[in-house]
Amino acid sequence: MVGQRPSPVDYGFRGRLNWAISGALSGIAGAMAFGAFLGLIYPNVISLTIPSLYGLEAMREMGWALHMLHGLVLGIIFGFVVTRKPVLRTLIMNPEPRHFEQQGPTVRLTVVGMCYGSLVWLCIPLVALPIWVSLSGSADPDFPAATVESLAGHLIFGGMLGFIFANSINISASGE
Repeated sequence: MVGQRPSPVDYGFRGRLNWAISGALSGIAGAMAFGAFLGLIYPNVISLTIPSLYGLEAMREMGWALHMLHGLVLGIIFGFVVTRKPVLRTLIMNPEPRHFEQQGPTVRLTVVGMCYGSLVWLCIPLVALPIWVSLSGSADPDFPAATVESLAGHLIFGGMLGFIFANSINISASGE
């Protein structure tokens, strides 16, 4: 339409695997933001604790590499889920609750990303990690899994993930 501003969904990665590329890049960006936040509060978690979860020597580079890998994988999962027809149609074409109708896809995907970040926080640090640690005995017992700071970090991860994803993918109205 004349005078209408372009939307982030009018440009970005195109093609069959656009969700995977955008998800991977967005997940890495979210992991960077989360890692920066976490580094301010718990400086040794990434360099010491994350490598120890895998039975590896505590090294800053290894911790960051693993943290980025986690973000990449979680970003690809996010991209896959939000681009499936039922989710995408609900998210882009018929948003609920109704006050989301006035918001563009960037705001919607950022909010969905934050919800995804909170779901990741519930599933991984609160459920899977304690099981993994009890079976392997490999992690630092002072790992800050169930803290407000950990939740805030996962919300930052999800918000950045959703924001970058919305601005790096070309979403067609029909979905994939």
